[in-house]
Amino acid sequence: STTVTLPEATNDTLALIKAALEGVTRTWREAPGDRPWRYSKAGVITTDLKLLEESQRALIGQLDRERSAPLMAAMDECNRRFGRGAVVPARAGLEKKRTWSTKFEMRSPRYTTQVSELPTAHA
Repeated sequence: STTVTLPEATNDTLALIKAALEGVTRTWREAPGDRPWRYSKAGVITTDLKLLEESQRALIGQLDRERSAPLMAAMDECNRRFGRGAVVPARAGLEKKRTWSTKFEMRSPRYTTQVSELPTAHA
C-alpha cells in the first residue's frame, strides 16, 4: 500500500485519477521470470476530507479550481442526464467500451436510505 498526499483539497476527478495512478506506480511490482503476480483488486481510501470551500489553498503547485469546476460540473450533468458512466475521463483506464453493466434489479432494497423505496401496504 502507499499514501499519496495531494497539495490541496480537490474534488477534481482528473487530479484524483492522477494521484491514484501515482499510487499504482509506486506499488506495482513486476514478477521475477515469467510468472506474473496475481493482483486481485485495488482500492482508494480517502482521508482528511474537508469542504472544498473551507480548505486552504496551496502556495506552490496550486490546482486550477476555476478551470476544473466547469469541466467537473459538465461531466456530472452529462452523467446525470445520460446515465452513470456516460462520460468518463480517458485516464480512467477504459480502453474499449465495456460490455457489462451493474444489474440493479439484483440489488438489495434501499428503503432505509431511499424514501421512494419504502414498502407500502394497500388495503
